[in-house]
Formats: sequence, C-alpha cells, structure tokens
Amino acid sequence: LMHDDVVVVSKIRPGLVLEGKSEVVQLVQEELADKLYEATTSAFLPIDEDRIVVEGRMRWIDDERVIRDDPVTWAMEFRDELLIRFIPARTQVEAETILGTPPP
Repeated sequence: LMHDDVVVVSKIRPGLVLEGKSEVVQLVQEELADKLYEATTSAFLPIDEDRIVVEGRMRWIDDERVIRDDPVTWAMEFRDELLIRFIPARTQVEAETILGTPPP
C-alpha cells in the first residue's frame, strides 16, 4: 500500500517524520503493534486523482496508558496508486495547503 519513498508524519509522536517504507514498517512492528490504535473516517474530500483530505477520529493509548479519542485530519497523496505522503493537519484548509506543495 505504501510507495518505497513514502513520507509519514506522526500524529501521535510530534516531530517524528518517517521517510521510506522500511522506516514506517519498523515503527509499526516495534512500537505500534502492541498498542491500541483505531482510526475511523467520517469524510473524504478529494482534491484530484492523487490527493485527498481525510477527516475522522483516532483512538489510541498514550504513554501514560490513558485511552485517547482525538479528531484527526490527514493530508494524503498517492503516486502510482501507492501512498507517498501521509501528514496530519489541524484543519481541512491546512491539509489542502500541505497537499499544494510538492513532495520532497
């Protein structure tokens, strides 16, 4: 599902930017697999064939073992039908702005 050159910015760990499929897979296997993470979507707002803003909620357990349920907005971009950018945003407008800039 992910492009080899994917860039993922973590919503849960501020400041964490993963570059490349292997970094994302390593994080999922080593840190996320043992914790509760559930994402639900409520709106899909396509910009074009390759870019979309997704709104929803994410339930997860933080480092203090508190269950959190947060609203989320993601800017998502695809290349060759694979995810190339996955970046959290505060608002739909911010996500659209993120997607208006070309990937690194």
